[in-house]
Amino acid sequence: MRGRGHEKRFDLRTAGSSRDETWRRVRSAGVELLFEHGYEAMNTRQLAEAAELKSGSLYYYFRSKEEFLYRLLIDLLEEIVADLEQGLGGIDPDDVESRLETFVRILVKWHIARHKETFIASIETRALSRARHESYVELRDRFDSTLHEILRDGTLLNRFDIVDLTITRNSMLSMITALSSWYDPQGPLGLEEITADFVRLARRMVGLPTPT
Repeated sequence: MRGRGHEKRFDLRTAGSSRDETWRRVRSAGVELLFEHGYEAMNTRQLAEAAELKSGSLYYYFRSKEEFLYRLLIDLLEEIVADLEQGLGGIDPDDVESRLETFVRILVKWHIARHKETFIASIETRALSRARHESYVELRDRFDSTLHEILRDGTLLNRFDIVDLTITRNSMLSMITALSSWYDPQGPLGLEEITADFVRLARRMVGLPTPT
């Protein structure tokens, strides 16, 4: 956000809208441009046009294309973490099977319902500065740690049969996050079918029987 001296110069609001609504419009336009053209090819002028704003108005929210990408990625991660915390919050800590299945279901849903954003996150983080990349990774590690805790607890309770916790965690996360690179909204498999398959795969990876 710009300093006080610029606050009156740029007004992102249109009749009947709020700052948050305008940011959602900018973010939505940016997702489409990044997904279609990639970070290097996209510019802020295109973003302003797609969001139906003047180019200068964008500086009310960010100072550069990289700052826009960073905010977009942080927004995405914060929403995923909040969804995971809410979904897992009401489950008995000892019910490691339900915790694992819930974790997988939530992440699979994100990588299908928001596949464009998760695809962008999978390839464009390299464009972030070192400091912003470290900040992004720190937040991303929160849901990595969540899965690590589930697998650790399942092992300690003798409910999971895991050869190596770190390898299993990384393999499971890689399996899910790769969804954004191959999922086709027009393909034969929908959310329910893919989720059920991923839950079965996750159960097999920790030595649990799979439902028939």
